[in-house]
Amino acid sequence: MNLPVAPPPTTPTLGQRLRLYLYSNRNIAGCALGLVGLGLLFAGVIATGWPLIVLGLYGVGALAWPRDRLGERVAEAELPVEALIEHLDRLVGEVAKRVPAEALASLRNIQQTLGELLPRLHQLRGSGALSASAAFAVQESLRRYLPDMLGGYLKLPPVFARTQPLKDGRTAAQTLSQQLDLLDQSLQRISREAFAGDAESLLLSERFLKEKFDAAAAFELA
Repeated sequence: MNLPVAPPPTTPTLGQRLRLYLYSNRNIAGCALGLVGLGLLFAGVIATGWPLIVLGLYGVGALAWPRDRLGERVAEAELPVEALIEHLDRLVGEVAKRVPAEALASLRNIQQTLGELLPRLHQLRGSGALSASAAFAVQESLRRYLPDMLGGYLKLPPVFARTQPLKDGRTAAQTLSQQLDLLDQSLQRISREAFAGDAESLLLSERFLKEKFDAAAAFELA
């Protein structure tokens, strides 16, 4: 089962794209070189064909400026691990007495899994053990999925949440328990995939040690 995914970004309109470009560094660099061309015109250095020269200088400035990757860097930015773990512990502590026992069990499992993944999230991404989408899902589980699930449930009166069926026949308590179970299973799968390489390395080390010491013992006997 897959974790929920964020809604796809909306495509900017022509007017929005134009405004973004007008404020971009590429446009500013092009305008700066264009002004140099106008300065040459007013100084009498150029005369005939000056519009093409100014336009050409603008193009050189705009095309030579490196691509702005600020949006990509912001999308990949990660909160400090300590802050994420503290937030998780505080969240679990606040809701522990308000959620059903089944939901709390899943929530504790989620807390443990995230506690194992978060400190090594950057390292796992860098090594390729964790994909960008999986790392995003781990962070969103704490930033959005858990707060959304728990926040919606805690707005309900406790008796209503436990006894009143919703449109699909389940109570809010049953719905929350199943949602947290789904999230728990999904995060455990991500954790297994992320740490599979470490587990394999452990087996390789064991195999190496066995071969090394078996060879040494055979040499001594000889």
